[in-house]
Amino acid sequence: MDFFGAYMNIKRIESRNNPTIKSITALRDRKARESERLFYFEGVHLLEEYLRAGYRPKFLFLREDVTDKYLSLAKKAECEIYEVTESVYSKLSEEKAPQGIFTVSELLPNLHYARNENELEQMAGELNGNSIMLVDMQDNGNVGTVIRTSAALDCKVLLCGNCADVYSPKTARATMGALFTNDIYICHDTLKAIAALRNKQIRVIASALDERAQKLGEYEINENDCFVVGNEGKGLPQTVIEKCDMTCFIPMTAKTESLNAASAASVLLWEAKRGKLK
Repeated sequence: MDFFGAYMNIKRIESRNNPTIKSITALRDRKARESERLFYFEGVHLLEEYLRAGYRPKFLFLREDVTDKYLSLAKKAECEIYEVTESVYSKLSEEKAPQGIFTVSELLPNLHYARNENELEQMAGELNGNSIMLVDMQDNGNVGTVIRTSAALDCKVLLCGNCADVYSPKTARATMGALFTNDIYICHDTLKAIAALRNKQIRVIASALDERAQKLGEYEINENDCFVVGNEGKGLPQTVIEKCDMTCFIPMTAKTESLNAASAASVLLWEAKRGKLK
């Protein structure tokens, strides 16, 4: 480690009370991530995908027992690198079985915020192809899974209302790297977002059971349709359903009442893309 450490200018931290460590652990709070415009994630695969997407971290932390193992990867990061003791790393990490590599990044340019009428209109204009709107989906794993599925099926994602934070380490882990490549739009006013899409002749389809719901697979899906999936426990508010063009439901056996929200989103997107992907 001495030769490479000198060559790469690796700094060492041995105290859990180090100011840098305190500033990074503060990023566990969503408000801190937003104010500092930084977030973090752990693991080799996520860092590899992050670098493959063309990004460079702000900081990289290596646990001392794996420094030699990840030196070549750390060199590719081209950032400030810290080697830390196992005790210090345990303060940084929230993983049950951490690999010992911890990345801190600036916020990503592929996340777009639609906070006013102009930004909502711009968002709607950029939604070429099928998309999925998540409304008040609060489980990090579900949000991350939908982002991952959407990337695999070449669909954009809209997070509306009170969704889980995309920059949460749990969400980032569930995306398996799709967070770094897929276009994600974030807007808090769901009804205005739906109105903006409909103004661009994008048909908005709520996943819900009501008297007008059509069975998935028994109606034609347009290439720009946007599906809407709601909260894990409550589904979609009636006010949202009423603003959509139509509703649909996924047929299933009587063995279960419903699908997991992320699973339902995956089925909807697959049906939209079935036969269109090479």
